[in-house]
Amino acid sequence: MTTEVKKAPSAGISTDPARKQEGRQILALDTLSKLARQFSNHPDFGQLNELMVLTISGQFSVPNTCALIRQPGTQSTVPLLYGTGKLRNDRLLLSQELTDEHCEYFLLNRSPANAIELTEHDSTANLGYVLSECGVKLVAPLVHNDNVIGILCLGERVTKKPFTDSDHELLATLVNTITPFLASSFLFLEIAGLNKWYLAILDSVGQGVFVFNSQGQLKKVNNTGFNILKSFKPHLVHMCAILKAPMELVFDNTIFRDWTKRFKGALKDPRTRLLENMVATSEDIKRIYNVHISRMDSQSVLESDLIITIDDITDQKQSEHQIFELQKLADMGVMASSISHELNNFLGLILGGVEMTEIALKKDDMEKVGINLGKLKNSVAKMERFTNGLMDYAKLETQKKPGSLNNVIAEVMTYVTAQKKFNRIRVLSELDPKLPEVDLDAGQISQLLLNLLNNAADAIYEARRDVGEIVVRTFTEHALAVLSVSDNGTGIKPEVSSKLFKQGFTTKEKGHGHGLVTCGKIIRNHDAEVLVDSKPGSGTTFVFRFPLEIHS
Repeated sequence: MTTEVKKAPSAGISTDPARKQEGRQILALDTLSKLARQFSNHPDFGQLNELMVLTISGQFSVPNTCALIRQPGTQSTVPLLYGTGKLRNDRLLLSQELTDEHCEYFLLNRSPANAIELTEHDSTANLGYVLSECGVKLVAPLVHNDNVIGILCLGERVTKKPFTDSDHELLATLVNTITPFLASSFLFLEIAGLNKWYLAILDSVGQGVFVFNSQGQLKKVNNTGFNILKSFKPHLVHMCAILKAPMELVFDNTIFRDWTKRFKGALKDPRTRLLENMVATSEDIKRIYNVHISRMDSQSVLESDLIITIDDITDQKQSEHQIFELQKLADMGVMASSISHELNNFLGLILGGVEMTEIALKKDDMEKVGINLGKLKNSVAKMERFTNGLMDYAKLETQKKPGSLNNVIAEVMTYVTAQKKFNRIRVLSELDPKLPEVDLDAGQISQLLLNLLNNAADAIYEARRDVGEIVVRTFTEHALAVLSVSDNGTGIKPEVSSKLFKQGFTTKEKGHGHGLVTCGKIIRNHDAEVLVDSKPGSGTTFVFRFPLEIHS
């Protein structure tokens, strides 16, 4: 009796097609897992491709394997070469092109194929010939999202056995599993590189750059921005300490007065804007900034980021103020010289007349005395007309044209905040960004505002306030543009308010009242209305209403 012995199938090999497919998928996932771990530990695209080639080489027992990877983001048709064995540094492969015609062919023929088959088609004949001459036997295109990112080439097996249909299917499964990961890995590195490049640019600019999300949390800040914060908060050591911090914490209201309020208003307004002359103060530091606000476009306005750029202009404004003051002194010097010359002429005439009168009196020539006294009266009258002319000089010639009242105020406040006189006074602005243009003489309005701010500072120091504050506001009221200046100084008595802006009136011991007279003339020149609201001991508010004109 003969016993039939059945040969057991080899381990890991199944004759069942379904089991074979399942085995290929498990192997592909295992390979992908290995590549993912490698990339996670060392995110290097070149090393990832080297590992892929080594893995394929070992899986198919092929000592000579290579991958030709197209270079994304470039116009070059010469791919990057990653290989093992003889194919690693093959001279022909290093110079081989992977053209658009080749890619069009592989998009239509995505399955692994024998290299020799490529020579049978016009578009790939040369590529097939070069690969065959280099010892390549099997070629598999790496296709992702209808883009050919490269080809995988296998040389002859160690066993010299030809590749079977099963080998083709296994290689196709591996390639289809690995290729999306390769494409994503390259994209990841490209994004990481762009992010690094973007941060390097941010850190190279001289302005502070802050990026907040729609919830007002800090996403990014460059070195300059961090150093601005650190100058006011020396205890800040690491930039990461403020990342994800709310805007209120980044721009502390005790230092950056009302900044957060204005920034949050910009979150609701998609228009780009420039907020000039924003001041930050601490016990020892006071800085002036130009602040530019813009939004980063997003599909939803509610998800848009807010970009804040801060430029320190303190030194610039102090220099401008010094030049401004020097110019004023120069103008005053020229004016004083001219006035002195004219007055000396008048005084010379009067002195000569007095001496002639004295001589006439000694001679008892009363007729001559009368004549001389008449000449003296005439000289005094001329001198009076001259001094009255000096008072009229403050009128200046008004040249009005449409302009931004807000811009004039911002420029004046820049000069003011640079003066030592205002070091212990918070000068705030609440300017309506939608304020229409006004017909104005910018120079005269600047003069008006400078006078009011200086008087407000004097009143605050006279009141001996621990915290001095001046607030300048603009807003519209019916057909009027309104400017108000408020302070917490000594205030003005009711009987004094009615005398303001009149010639010769002043409340200061050493004052002459010319400043307020000039202000009154400027107000009249602009057809403006003025209202004084004051309470002795509490402060004063000046309100000016300018007529609005519609300009096309």
